[in-house]
Amino acid sequence: MQNFLLQPISVVGKSNASLMKYLIKLVNGDKIFDLLLHRPVRVERVSILPKVYNIKNDELVLLKGKIESHQLPQRASQPFKAICYNPSGYFNLVFFKTYPALMPKIKIGNEVAIIGKIQKINGESQIVHPSDIYGANDIEKMPKFNVIYPLNSVISQKFLIYKIKQVLQKLNFKNDEWIDAELLKKEGWYSLNDSLKKLHNPISENDFNPDSKIRRRIAYDELLAWQIALLMSKNRGKKNKKLPLKTKDYIKNFINSLPFKITESQLKAINEINAEIVSNKKMLRLLQGDVGSGKTIVAISSCLEAISCEKQCCILVPTTVLAKQHFQYFCKFLKEFNFNIEIITSSTTKKQRKLIQEKLISGEINIIISTHAILEDDIKFSNLGLVIIDEQHRFGVLQRLKLINKGEDVDTLLMSATPIPRSLMMGLYGDMDISILSQKPQNRQPIETLIMSTKKSDQLYESLKRAIEKGEKIYWICPAIEKNDESSLIAVNEKYVELVKVFGDDDLGLLHGKLKESDKEKIMQEFAKNDGTIKMLVSTTVIEVGIDVPSATVIVIDNAENFGLAQLHQLRGRVGRSDKKSFCILLYGEKYGITARSRLNILKESNDGFYIAEEDLKLRGSGELVGTRQSGFPEFKIADLNFDSDLLKHANKQSKLIIDQDQNLNHQNNFKYKNLLGLFGYDECLKIINSG
Repeated sequence: MQNFLLQPISVVGKSNASLMKYLIKLVNGDKIFDLLLHRPVRVERVSILPKVYNIKNDELVLLKGKIESHQLPQRASQPFKAICYNPSGYFNLVFFKTYPALMPKIKIGNEVAIIGKIQKINGESQIVHPSDIYGANDIEKMPKFNVIYPLNSVISQKFLIYKIKQVLQKLNFKNDEWIDAELLKKEGWYSLNDSLKKLHNPISENDFNPDSKIRRRIAYDELLAWQIALLMSKNRGKKNKKLPLKTKDYIKNFINSLPFKITESQLKAINEINAEIVSNKKMLRLLQGDVGSGKTIVAISSCLEAISCEKQCCILVPTTVLAKQHFQYFCKFLKEFNFNIEIITSSTTKKQRKLIQEKLISGEINIIISTHAILEDDIKFSNLGLVIIDEQHRFGVLQRLKLINKGEDVDTLLMSATPIPRSLMMGLYGDMDISILSQKPQNRQPIETLIMSTKKSDQLYESLKRAIEKGEKIYWICPAIEKNDESSLIAVNEKYVELVKVFGDDDLGLLHGKLKESDKEKIMQEFAKNDGTIKMLVSTTVIEVGIDVPSATVIVIDNAENFGLAQLHQLRGRVGRSDKKSFCILLYGEKYGITARSRLNILKESNDGFYIAEEDLKLRGSGELVGTRQSGFPEFKIADLNFDSDLLKHANKQSKLIIDQDQNLNHQNNFKYKNLLGLFGYDECLKIINSG
């Protein structure tokens, strides 16, 4: 039955090809299992059989009615209406689009039960495109909750629910259980089959709690798959490499050429990494450093050591903006060394790409900096020896293996700007070697953090104007792109319009995730220039990681109570990147309760990222849902390390038992784990590992 879950979504029911593309994008995968992992975010309670005259506007109701007549449209723009009688009043069913299966349901004389939202227009009650229409005798079969899913701009709730229902009707299997029986019994978990069904048919709001048995069962499956894939990839890298022959020494000259003194923790990390590069041990190391701790200098030093062994280096980053920033840094700090440094992104022209391909194969390029574009099969190297993955949590095990597979005896350095709570370190990284940058450059001043009400934001304007007059740059961060009726979050589009009235549009720039990549780059480059026209950047959290603008001295974060501590700390790290005094202003809004106050005070009192990460985990682990993902954690579909750290530890332990007994899962009893890896998208990892 796992084969059914691995089938393309398109095999169930007929769907428009264009619509399927948007559905696949929405659920982030093309398998039936990916569709079933797209879980609802909340439910709306249905008001059961209310009096029509008592129903409020936009109330979700389950009503009975008798179809008395049809009102046909006179023009193409008009809807089709079915007029329904109920003892407590008339209501209309309104359809702007009808379909063949609908008409028998609403035949004149039929008694029906309907779920939908009532709209009151000109004294009439109407339901536009009801969610469900049943025969009146089948009312007990109707759901008492309306399930709400995350959507994109094309896929509707109705279409998504219909598609998921089609799949669930065919879902009936007993899987070869991969979870050990003791854990299943202890946690009281359902089978995978039942868990998937219950995930989409919640019976109360409790099913959306982090400790829901339904969610945690599937979360454990996801974590176990990830840990097995991670462990298999680690084991593949444990083989000794051929001892490199070091022909030159660049490090001393490089450190002496720097216009500043490197910190002790930077020097320690450089020595740890470079000792492994020139050894016969294949390196797999995490370089973890708080914002502004100088990871780039350590990365450049690592490249120099690899080049001294006549190896090529590749730096993989998640965004084009970050790739270009790294390219500028590498060129700036290595200008005296006459190395060939290139950059390749999705915006690289075909002509440039072909030239870079030729230079990589010939060995002319020493360092290549790239986004996901480097992972394409047509990109090959002459002698790839070092892979550096920046913001490593943005890349999966598969991407890492694909890149490492482009060379022999490749050393791997993973970099993260987010301090991971020590309590999760072992589960996340196991026996990986870790270098930590615990110090910041000596010329950096501590960032002063202030907490204010959004109602007092007008008082900020004069001080912000003075900062702009001094040539300093400002970030103004908002949690949402557009205004949402269901949310009180400040929208960046509205805030931009508001700030233009105060500061004028000459000095302001607007940045968010829905802009084209080329437009984002242009805006960021203009903001980063000392003489650039953009003095204040009004943005969402797209600037959270990696953007370096030394002249930025103030960051204002709107609705700060809606962010997690770790994310606020990351955002704060966008300022304080020079010797100038910098400020982080946290504006709180309507949800500023006791817990939010204590959270923001932690940030105000501390600049220690590791301490903040631990406190963030405590707050979230106690059941508080804040913001979206936690910065620095891998992104999962169901699992959430804010609440599932105990499951991670168990999955880590279980995966070691499995792999210690059978490294490649070739034993017949372990085929179930191959099925598990396939469900969560790690089947390609298996192919790469087994081919190596």
